[in-house]
Amino acid sequence: EVKVVILRGAGGTFTTGQDMTVAYGWYGADPPGPGEKPERPTQRRRLTYDRYAQAVYHDLYKHNKVLVAQVEGHALGGGLEFLLSCDLSVVAEGTQVGMPAARFLGPVLGNLHLFFYRLGPVLAKDLLLTGRVADAAELAERGAFTRFVPREAVAVEAEALAAKVARMPADGIAIAKELFRLVEETPGMAQADVTEVIGHAFGTNLSFRPDEF
Repeated sequence: EVKVVILRGAGGTFTTGQDMTVAYGWYGADPPGPGEKPERPTQRRRLTYDRYAQAVYHDLYKHNKVLVAQVEGHALGGGLEFLLSCDLSVVAEGTQVGMPAARFLGPVLGNLHLFFYRLGPVLAKDLLLTGRVADAAELAERGAFTRFVPREAVAVEAEALAAKVARMPADGIAIAKELFRLVEETPGMAQADVTEVIGHAFGTNLSFRPDEF
């Protein structure tokens, strides 16, 4: 029965990302002592954990509900990936965004396809290759967010956006999410005619409830 989900952080901050001091523990290794080099975990251990960790973001991206990110304060590291994985976003002025862990772990963090598609290759490379934290206004100017509003308006705007989505037919939302993903994962205009026909055929045969458009 749920059509739309709002993701928001507690206490006025979306998320500041992972705690890098526990990074060794992710791969089953103890932090190095004074003067010691970190022990390298096996590749199989890294791959096993990373598949598990990245599944969270893929589950967001593939979710069959409409996801609205209500973002304020910070969206760093995984927080930025959460934000970009959502369908719609309401971001507050003054929010800080970026992938600062690139300074410690290298500029290949996260879903590069997602970053390049949502931000464009120039900005994605800028944030990843420098590890800098940017003001959200810079991304807003490039159309990266659905709404960019004063901080005091972010919660109200997110609720209003979700209310509009909730008027859409539930079946239509499920169909659209699959087709949107298909289009995003198809380069250029390849398969456009097939997607258009399938989408229209499904979309013109929906059952509508009394409270739906």
